[in-house]
Amino acid sequence: MWVITVFNNQNDIRIFEYTNKGEATQALQAFSKNAVLTYTK
Repeated sequence: MWVITVFNNQNDIRIFEYTNKGEATQALQAFSKNAVLTYTK
């Protein structure tokens, strides 16, 4: 599972889950530079 974590501020952290890397990479481009893409099993 691919996970995008967006850090808007200290009290606003959002997590989005994706099943494939292509979808996650495309979605990551829509977020600001305060986002991280990770992979977890």
